[in-house]
Amino acid sequence: MDLSNLGLPEFDKPWIHNQATVMGDVGFGKSCSIWPGAVLRADMNSIRLGEAVNIQDNSTLHTDSRSSIEIGDWTLVGHNAMLHGCKIGRGVLIGIGSIILDGAEIGDGAQVTAGCMIRGGKKIPPRSLVLAQGSDLKIIPNKAKPEFTIAGSIEYIHLALRMQKNEFGPFSREQEEQFLQQAKEIVTQLGI
Repeated sequence: MDLSNLGLPEFDKPWIHNQATVMGDVGFGKSCSIWPGAVLRADMNSIRLGEAVNIQDNSTLHTDSRSSIEIGDWTLVGHNAMLHGCKIGRGVLIGIGSIILDGAEIGDGAQVTAGCMIRGGKKIPPRSLVLAQGSDLKIIPNKAKPEFTIAGSIEYIHLALRMQKNEFGPFSREQEEQFLQQAKEIVTQLGI
Protein backbone atom coordinates (compact mmCIF):
# COMPACT_ATOMS: atom_id res chain seq x y z
CA MET A 1 0.00 0.00 0.00
CA ASP A 2 1.35 3.44 -0.91
CA LEU A 3 1.16 5.40 2.34
CA SER A 4 2.00 8.70 0.66
CA ASN A 5 -1.26 8.48 -1.36
CA LEU A 6 -3.06 8.64 1.99
CA GLY A 7 -1.05 11.65 3.11
CA LEU A 8 0.98 9.49 5.51
CA PRO A 9 4.72 9.63 5.99
CA GLU A 10 6.59 6.41 5.34
CA PHE A 11 10.07 5.15 6.06
CA ASP A 12 11.78 2.14 4.49
CA LYS A 13 13.96 1.11 7.44
CA PRO A 14 12.21 0.21 10.68
CA TRP A 15 12.60 2.64 13.55
CA ILE A 16 14.13 0.60 16.38
CA HIS A 17 14.58 2.30 19.74
CA ASN A 18 18.15 1.94 21.03
CA GLN A 19 16.83 0.09 24.10
CA ALA A 20 15.02 -2.54 22.00
CA THR A 21 16.62 -5.86 21.02
CA VAL A 22 16.19 -7.36 17.56
CA MET A 23 18.17 -10.48 16.62
CA GLY A 24 18.06 -13.27 14.09
CA ASP A 25 15.89 -13.62 11.00
CA VAL A 26 13.57 -10.62 11.38
CA GLY A 27 11.96 -8.96 8.34
CA PHE A 28 10.20 -5.59 8.34
CA GLY A 29 7.66 -3.89 6.09
CA LYS A 30 7.71 -0.13 5.62
CA SER A 31 7.09 2.21 8.57
CA CYS A 32 7.50 -0.34 11.38
CA SER A 33 8.49 0.78 14.86
CA ILE A 34 10.02 -1.17 17.74
CA TRP A 35 9.82 0.54 21.14
CA PRO A 36 11.97 0.52 24.34
CA GLY A 37 12.45 -2.83 26.02
CA ALA A 38 10.87 -4.82 23.17
CA VAL A 39 12.66 -8.06 22.29
CA LEU A 40 12.31 -9.73 18.88
CA ARG A 41 14.33 -12.95 19.02
CA ALA A 42 14.22 -14.95 15.79
CA ASP A 43 17.03 -17.33 16.65
CA MET A 44 15.29 -20.58 15.65
CA ASN A 45 12.78 -19.39 13.06
CA SER A 46 11.70 -16.20 11.31
CA ILE A 47 9.71 -13.18 12.43
CA ARG A 48 7.99 -11.21 9.66
CA LEU A 49 6.30 -7.85 10.26
CA GLY A 50 4.07 -6.25 7.63
CA GLU A 51 3.83 -2.52 6.92
CA ALA A 52 3.13 -0.02 9.72
CA VAL A 53 3.39 -2.62 12.50
CA ASN A 54 4.40 -1.33 15.92
CA ILE A 55 5.77 -3.46 18.73
CA GLN A 56 5.36 -1.47 21.92
CA ASP A 57 7.45 -1.25 25.09
CA ASN A 58 8.57 -4.46 26.80
CA SER A 59 6.81 -6.82 24.39
CA THR A 60 8.53 -10.11 23.55
CA LEU A 61 8.34 -12.00 20.25
CA HIS A 62 10.05 -15.39 20.07
CA THR A 63 10.03 -18.39 17.75
CA ASP A 64 11.01 -22.01 18.03
CA SER A 65 12.17 -24.56 15.46
CA ARG A 66 8.62 -25.38 14.36
CA SER A 67 6.88 -22.00 14.69
CA SER A 68 7.62 -18.69 13.02
CA ILE A 69 5.79 -15.42 13.69
CA GLU A 70 3.89 -13.53 11.01
CA ILE A 71 2.24 -10.18 11.73
CA GLY A 72 0.11 -8.48 9.06
CA ASP A 73 0.09 -4.84 7.99
CA TRP A 74 -1.27 -2.16 10.36
CA THR A 75 -1.15 -4.34 13.45
CA LEU A 76 -0.57 -2.82 16.88
CA VAL A 77 1.11 -4.96 19.56
CA GLY A 78 0.53 -3.28 22.94
CA HIS A 79 2.90 -2.90 25.86
CA ASN A 80 4.11 -6.06 27.63
CA ALA A 81 2.56 -8.47 25.13
CA MET A 82 4.09 -11.90 24.54
CA LEU A 83 3.88 -13.53 21.10
CA HIS A 84 5.34 -16.98 20.57
CA GLY A 85 5.21 -18.80 17.23
CA CYS A 86 1.86 -17.41 16.09
CA LYS A 87 0.17 -15.78 13.10
CA ILE A 88 -1.46 -12.36 13.47
CA GLY A 89 -3.58 -10.87 10.67
CA ARG A 90 -3.83 -7.33 9.28
CA GLY A 91 -5.21 -4.46 11.34
CA VAL A 92 -5.17 -6.49 14.56
CA LEU A 93 -4.93 -5.14 18.10
CA ILE A 94 -2.95 -7.23 20.56
CA GLY A 95 -3.84 -5.55 23.86
CA ILE A 96 -1.53 -4.68 26.73
CA GLY A 97 -0.22 -7.75 28.55
CA SER A 98 -1.80 -10.28 26.20
CA ILE A 99 -0.15 -13.63 25.47
CA ILE A 100 -0.49 -15.38 22.09
CA LEU A 101 0.99 -18.90 22.03
CA ASP A 102 2.35 -21.31 19.39
CA GLY A 103 0.09 -22.11 16.49
CA ALA A 104 -2.57 -19.54 17.44
CA GLU A 105 -4.01 -17.48 14.58
CA ILE A 106 -5.70 -14.10 14.96
CA GLY A 107 -7.88 -13.10 11.99
CA ASP A 108 -7.76 -9.76 10.17
CA GLY A 109 -9.28 -6.85 12.05
CA ALA A 110 -9.66 -8.70 15.36
CA GLN A 111 -9.12 -6.91 18.67
CA VAL A 112 -7.60 -8.94 21.49
CA THR A 113 -8.12 -6.77 24.55
CA ALA A 114 -5.71 -6.31 27.45
CA GLY A 115 -4.70 -9.36 29.47
CA CYS A 116 -6.00 -12.10 27.18
CA MET A 117 -4.25 -15.44 26.83
CA ILE A 118 -4.76 -17.09 23.46
CA ARG A 119 -3.66 -20.69 23.88
CA GLY A 120 -1.68 -22.63 21.30
CA GLY A 121 -3.61 -23.63 18.19
CA LYS A 122 -6.59 -21.33 18.96
CA LYS A 123 -8.14 -19.61 15.92
CA ILE A 124 -9.75 -16.19 16.42
CA PRO A 125 -12.11 -15.26 13.55
CA PRO A 126 -11.63 -11.98 11.65
CA ARG A 127 -13.15 -8.83 13.22
CA SER A 128 -13.79 -10.60 16.53
CA LEU A 129 -13.58 -8.77 19.82
CA VAL A 130 -11.79 -10.91 22.41
CA LEU A 131 -12.23 -10.20 26.13
CA ALA A 132 -10.57 -11.83 29.13
CA GLN A 133 -13.06 -13.23 31.63
CA GLY A 134 -11.03 -14.73 34.44
CA SER A 135 -9.13 -17.65 32.93
CA ASP A 136 -11.59 -17.85 30.00
CA LEU A 137 -12.07 -15.83 26.84
CA LYS A 138 -15.23 -14.26 25.52
CA ILE A 139 -15.11 -14.03 21.72
CA ILE A 140 -17.71 -11.71 20.19
CA PRO A 141 -17.90 -12.06 16.39
CA ASN A 142 -17.98 -8.93 14.20
CA LYS A 143 -17.67 -6.49 17.13
CA ALA A 144 -14.08 -5.34 16.60
CA LYS A 145 -13.43 -1.87 15.21
CA PRO A 146 -10.20 -2.18 13.20
CA GLU A 147 -10.33 1.49 12.21
CA PHE A 148 -9.35 2.36 15.80
CA THR A 149 -6.45 -0.10 15.73
CA ILE A 150 -5.22 1.26 12.41
CA ALA A 151 -5.59 4.85 13.68
CA GLY A 152 -3.29 3.77 16.54
CA SER A 153 -0.80 2.39 14.02
CA ILE A 154 -0.87 5.70 12.15
CA GLU A 155 -0.23 7.49 15.43
CA TYR A 156 2.80 5.24 16.01
CA ILE A 157 4.24 6.13 12.58
CA HIS A 158 4.10 9.78 13.64
CA LEU A 159 5.46 8.97 17.12
CA ALA A 160 8.48 7.19 15.61
CA LEU A 161 9.23 10.22 13.41
CA ARG A 162 8.81 12.56 16.39
CA MET A 163 11.09 10.40 18.54
CA GLN A 164 13.86 10.69 15.95
CA LYS A 165 13.60 14.49 16.31
CA ASN A 166 13.34 14.32 20.11
CA GLU A 167 9.85 15.89 19.97
CA PHE A 168 7.27 15.10 22.64
CA GLY A 169 3.71 16.16 23.42
CA PRO A 170 0.11 15.24 22.73
CA PHE A 171 -1.52 15.09 19.33
CA SER A 172 -4.27 17.62 18.69
CA ARG A 173 -7.89 16.56 18.36
CA GLU A 174 -7.68 17.50 14.67
CA GLN A 175 -4.68 15.20 14.18
CA GLU A 176 -6.47 12.33 15.92
CA GLU A 177 -9.55 12.86 13.76
CA GLN A 178 -7.33 12.86 10.67
CA PHE A 179 -5.72 9.58 11.79
CA LEU A 180 -9.17 8.01 12.17
CA GLN A 181 -10.30 9.20 8.72
CA GLN A 182 -7.12 7.80 7.15
CA ALA A 183 -7.68 4.55 9.05
CA LYS A 184 -11.22 4.22 7.69
CA GLU A 185 -9.81 4.53 4.15
CA ILE A 186 -7.23 1.84 4.91
CA VAL A 187 -9.89 -0.53 6.32
CA THR A 188 -11.84 -0.09 3.07
CA GLN A 189 -8.74 -0.70 0.94
CA LEU A 190 -7.82 -3.81 2.91
CA GLY A 191 -11.37 -5.12 2.86
CA ILE A 192 -11.41 -5.99 6.55
